[in-house]
Amino acid sequence: MKKPWQFSLPYCVLVALVAGGCSWFDDPSPAVVSVTLDAQADSFVIITSTDFFTATNEAGEVGIQVLNSDTTVISFPFERSWDIEDEGRFLLLGLPADSGAVTVRLRVLLDGDEDYDASVRALIDDPVRYIYLFNQTVLQDIELL
Repeated sequence: MKKPWQFSLPYCVLVALVAGGCSWFDDPSPAVVSVTLDAQADSFVIITSTDFFTATNEAGEVGIQVLNSDTTVISFPFERSWDIEDEGRFLLLGLPADSGAVTVRLRVLLDGDEDYDASVRALIDDPVRYIYLFNQTVLQDIELL
């Protein structure tokens, strides 16, 4: 005969999982991406988008097709946040407003956690790139379609 205080092992495991595992069902994708840009330049052009998709061709090269984007001429220092909760993706391209080269410090936070922090040299034909896709791998060498 079982005593009232004795429980079976499966029951104890189930109770522990329910009590401690409530966060298992939370959406792990970030809701906000925050970008900070700083450089010794008068102005800079950034192109941002959350409306794009990636495609891989027969040779295995990854390309990005942007459907909608915003182009903004900014001054430094620059700081802004975007809501990416619904899309789970974010694209930023940054290039000098004139034909010169600009070394830019780009810092990106996803829900307050640092995802990227580097100084990058930007040229008209070689812009600063940051691409985030939730649960997807994006190669560094990409081509805009």
